[in-house]
Amino acid sequence: MEVHAHTHTARKKWTHYLWEFFMLFLAVTLGFFVENQREHLVEHRREKQFMKTLLEDIQNDIVDLKNDTAFWELQFRRIDTIQKEIRKPDGQRDQLLLYINSGYMRWYEKFTYHDRTISQLKNGGNFRLIRNAAVADSLIDYDAHISTSLKDMETISNNLWQNLNYLQNKIFNTEYYSMPLQPFNIDSAVKINREPIQIKKGSDNEIFEYFNLLDYFRGLNMARNMEHYILLRKAYNLVTLLKKEYHLN
Repeated sequence: MEVHAHTHTARKKWTHYLWEFFMLFLAVTLGFFVENQREHLVEHRREKQFMKTLLEDIQNDIVDLKNDTAFWELQFRRIDTIQKEIRKPDGQRDQLLLYINSGYMRWYEKFTYHDRTISQLKNGGNFRLIRNAAVADSLIDYDAHISTSLKDMETISNNLWQNLNYLQNKIFNTEYYSMPLQPFNIDSAVKINREPIQIKKGSDNEIFEYFNLLDYFRGLNMARNMEHYILLRKAYNLVTLLKKEYHLN
């Protein structure tokens, strides 16, 4: 009969198990910390990239707002000229001046919102990436002002503009509207045929309505231009804030 010897291994101390647990815990914690830092780094890079494109968008907004504001300031002067001539008796009106300025009522401008970045921030759930509360609050205020106040005014203005042109077609012959509205071009055409610049006979009621609609149209767009000035101030403030907080050029 064989006799087998039994070997006995020394039992590990509890401190050994504690040390193994501590090392495992440390490895998991460090791994979590590194991953968390990596995610934060990626998000910070995305945030700055969004702010770069946002800055470009707002700078484009500023250009468009300034152009629109200048356009409407010129249109107000043209409306003043039209109304001034309409007030005169038939025989005293400068028909050519009236016709040229009425032709400019065919023109229309509205603000083009460069919202590619803010749309991505809102629709993609990326607004949370903006850590700076002042930037987030200013951006929300800027976007809300455009999406509500300005867009509502533009909708009403566009409807008035269409009605204005519909009414204008009943008063003026639009034959010369298609040519560039410069006095020398119209002058050349008028020397050949003056008839198209004359107000249509029997259109007194339409002229009265046209005059009043011009008044409303000008008043609304003057208020709209005030919105442009308010938005320009907000846009400039946002540009300054973005450059300062995110060290952008």
